Amino acid sequence: MEQPKDYTFFSTEDFVRDDAFLQWVKYPDVVNDAWWQAWLKAHPHKQQQVKEARAFINSLQFTTQLPDQDAIAASLARNLSLIEAAERQPLPEVKVRSFRKQLWWAAAAAIIVGIMVTGRYFMLHEPEMTVIKGYAAGVKTVWLPDSSLVRLNAGAELSYYVDWKPGASREIWLKGEAFFDIRPSATGMRAANEFVVHSNNMLIDVLGTSFNVREGAAATTVTLNSGKIKLRFKDLPETPLILAPGDFVQYRAASNKIIRKKVNPTLYAVWKEERQYLEKVSLQEIGNYIEDTYSYHVKIRDARLARQKVSGSLSVKDEATLLETLSFALNLKIEKKADTLFIQSSNQ
Repeated sequence: MEQPKDYTFFSTEDFVRDDAFLQWVKYPDVVNDAWWQAWLKAHPHKQQQVKEARAFINSLQFTTQLPDQDAIAASLARNLSLIEAAERQPLPEVKVRSFRKQLWWAAAAAIIVGIMVTGRYFMLHEPEMTVIKGYAAGVKTVWLPDSSLVRLNAGAELSYYVDWKPGASREIWLKGEAFFDIRPSATGMRAANEFVVHSNNMLIDVLGTSFNVREGAAATTVTLNSGKIKLRFKDLPETPLILAPGDFVQYRAASNKIIRKKVNPTLYAVWKEERQYLEKVSLQEIGNYIEDTYSYHVKIRDARLARQKVSGSLSVKDEATLLETLSFALNLKIEKKADTLFIQSSNQ
């Protein structure tokens, strides 16, 4: 039995839709059962999703089965026999033709209906998807079914399947930027895929933690505030990353480039509050945040100025507000030239 597909990142729904998986669940044999058992042993973190997919498939009731080639041939032979017998009867020619057409159409229709009924039977109960869109401007607070908290930045969007069963994996699909504060599952931190966030070409496995995700056109960034998460990359399945608090990861899917470094995580989630109080954050740290968030190169002309600490309320509603606040609070002169920001003291 050949299994050319990579099932590493399959969700429950992906398994339900897969022909090879369906064949194993409904018609197991020695070969396909041995393959799937070996695969599950090598991928224990997929046990829950496979279990759910099998339960879903087995819960469906089937009254019609797709006939095999022998059954189709036998059916056609029976109908042909009926046609030949009918033609031997002393009926007017016009009636023989009419009866022949009726039998042929009946045989064809029976086979076609059987194929149509069975061809897509496991897609009849598509789970319902909830889609939540952020405000055009401002921050939207969303409570998930498990009481986890998500804050969507302007223009962001998240979606998830309505039916979250106790103990099952919880999955979220994100577009844009969001801050997650995830509650541990009722079953405890036993599985790496208890909570999964899908963002562009990245998957984030969560146990119980808080972190920020920003999906942009060129790159996706993740900053971990507390707890522990694992990042998986669809195009780099052999390169998972385990993040600790303060870790920042930027992933560019087009080039498969990963940047990882330590940052002040408070800054990267500061957007979720209208004004955020910062405690002794250096101007260099704020410069790094501007580079990572708005894709500028930041040049601070004075090393002593770069080390200057900032304490107080900072508004980062958008790029313009952030730069204006910095300029006013620290008496700075900020010049923008192409993709570079030059920062210096206004007294210079």
